[in-house]
Amino acid sequence: MTNNLDALVGAYESDFPYALDNDLMLNWYPERVVALAPGASLLELGIGHGHSARRFVSHYPRYVVVEGSTKMIDRFRSMEGMGSVEVAQSMFEDFSTTDRFDVIVMGFVLEHVADPDAILRRFRKFLTPRGSLFATVPNAESLHRRLGYEAGLLPDLMQLGDADRQLGHQRLYTVASLRRAVEQAGYHVKAVEGLLLKPITTAQIKTLHLPDSVLNAMLKVGVQYPELSAGLLIQAGLAPA
Repeated sequence: MTNNLDALVGAYESDFPYALDNDLMLNWYPERVVALAPGASLLELGIGHGHSARRFVSHYPRYVVVEGSTKMIDRFRSMEGMGSVEVAQSMFEDFSTTDRFDVIVMGFVLEHVADPDAILRRFRKFLTPRGSLFATVPNAESLHRRLGYEAGLLPDLMQLGDADRQLGHQRLYTVASLRRAVEQAGYHVKAVEGLLLKPITTAQIKTLHLPDSVLNAMLKVGVQYPELSAGLLIQAGLAPA
């Protein structure tokens, strides 16, 4: 299983074809987490690109990352300023602790794992009573996918694209299916936001050489339009007993 995770490391490098999306969304959503959920401790599932780590390590007094890939951990340890982060090497399905955290972040995790519902249920017991779970996922019904579908370029909105396969995605979500998964796992939904409202494909955007102000506007506007954004950010708490 660890070898399978190690094989995906290339998708986290700067020359990956969809690095622009990654850079925009992965630098944006940690800022939203920090703004929406103050607290003393944060548990994050997966190291990923390390963008979120740079933000979380400077904001939360205790910051723990669960990661199953040895190569990803080695890559992470080589990043400046990450030496003090607590890293628990474990598959998400096996992770256990007696600690409870004010914030739990599953940044683009649920689309990768074999049983996302089991992950949601398992990590519920690691959340403090008034804590917040944040999960981000790709949105099957994003504006650019809807346009591709209507243009006959995408036969099914739920069909995985090239980027999904390169990233090891096993599924996509919609606003409705993400809310349903979170609620059925024993949480109550506090908010759903959009991540990156882009009207065209990444390849097309790159040819336009858009200024940062326009790219940032696509992130800001997306907050209010989750149904049309490239990604989804959900905030949830423990459901009343």
